[in-house]
Amino acid sequence: MGRKNKAKTNRRVGAAAAAALEVTHNPVVSGNAVDGDDLAFLKQRRQFVDGSSCETPLYPRKPNMSLDPLAMQQTLLALPPKKRSATAERLIQANKMMMDIDKLQEERGEHYDDRHVDINILKSDPSYIQECVLWIKAFVSSDFRLVYNSTSTSGSKYSPLPSCWSHITKLRPLTDNEPQLMRVDAMSFVILLAAAMRLGVPQERFSLQIVHELHAHAEMKYDCLDFDDLKSHEETRDLDESYLRFALAWVGIKRARAMYRNEEKRTMLPFHRKDEVATQSKSLLQSIKIFAKEQCQYNPDSPVGLWNLGWFTTQVKHNEKQPWAAAVEFYNLMADCCMLADKADDDFYRAEAGVEAAMGLVLGGKPIVGYSVKSGAKVQVLRDFDLTWEACGGSDADGLNMPIGAPTPVAAREAGVKETNRLREKVEPTLLEPGETVIVPHWEVSRVWNFAMKAFMRLEVFDHGQYVYGETIGWEIGEGFLKGKCGPLAANRYN
Repeated sequence: MGRKNKAKTNRRVGAAAAAALEVTHNPVVSGNAVDGDDLAFLKQRRQFVDGSSCETPLYPRKPNMSLDPLAMQQTLLALPPKKRSATAERLIQANKMMMDIDKLQEERGEHYDDRHVDINILKSDPSYIQECVLWIKAFVSSDFRLVYNSTSTSGSKYSPLPSCWSHITKLRPLTDNEPQLMRVDAMSFVILLAAAMRLGVPQERFSLQIVHELHAHAEMKYDCLDFDDLKSHEETRDLDESYLRFALAWVGIKRARAMYRNEEKRTMLPFHRKDEVATQSKSLLQSIKIFAKEQCQYNPDSPVGLWNLGWFTTQVKHNEKQPWAAAVEFYNLMADCCMLADKADDDFYRAEAGVEAAMGLVLGGKPIVGYSVKSGAKVQVLRDFDLTWEACGGSDADGLNMPIGAPTPVAAREAGVKETNRLREKVEPTLLEPGETVIVPHWEVSRVWNFAMKAFMRLEVFDHGQYVYGETIGWEIGEGFLKGKCGPLAANRYN
């Protein structure tokens, strides 16, 4: 990962160009203080952060990954009300919705004589509409972290699926926006969205076909699809377009990711071809990116969209991102995700985004570069990968601010000259020159790691910490770095 640069750095710059860079002179060992807020330092990502009050890293016991899902559910439901966190309460409410679904199905009995029923008949059944709404709310509220009976998800006489879903026979690229059904109204949208949620393992492809179909109808804004029509029905009056589009994007990400990871899920029927454009890894990954951005658009207060965008940046094999640039983007997305999760009081994403942000730092996500200047002093520079000479006004770039940590003003000016030259000569920001190394701020890794572990331990109170360990890729990296079992991974990748 990364490239070597063997070119000499014998560059000269005039006094005027050197003056164009406003140098922040900070001693290497100090910087801007952080207040008591656990996440204050994440708001100072473009600054050096004082590590004098470094916390001792927390190393809780790793979760039991073999716990029975029903046992986990029982532990959750047995929590006394006073001991329930906001995250636990949301999960409990989602589980109660699933219980309500079971009751509705039992009360309905074998009302329908088939597993697949005309959608117009289903639209006239208030009980069925109520069930569809509960499916959607339960999955969104729990972020798909639910225990449920698989027989209740697949179509049955107690709860059939709309027959029209089987008429969606092709999986087209998401951006094609070519619908296969005609006149999908808002109530049909709700029913088909619930069907897509219920068609899970091992029918991810069929579920994604429904998602792409609904996405096409919503994007094309056909007259027959007016989400305001839902307000006139008791069962759907609290649903709106933003909520449903967010839910649709979540299902799309879940199904596309499952197919991205497992090629066997891409061809379910004999006529499905392996060379279909929509089932190629790059196409599935782009769908995930689009859906994640739509999650940010339709529910900007949720950390989910940022979490999924962060995961997208890690897939450098197919997203064509330069590895170090991807690490920087990943860290920033996960840091923002941490802050949104904190506002939303969501321990799952506090923990998961915190673990991933720690890994991002170990990978050089905060691009602090250390080197020696001509006078022999050692300096640190916090580079900005998005900064260009043109964006700063070229030779008139007065006011350009770049954090530089140096022991003396002379060393700071020397570093400023070098950084100005790099911008002026359009050196790739991800390219390290001879003698340069990436520095990982140990204190910041420790701080965000502890933020994550505190949330993880709250989840472990009701045996749900295994989701954090299972849904992240950075646990071993963050913990290994803090325990001294592995050094900064950035240096190995970018030098």
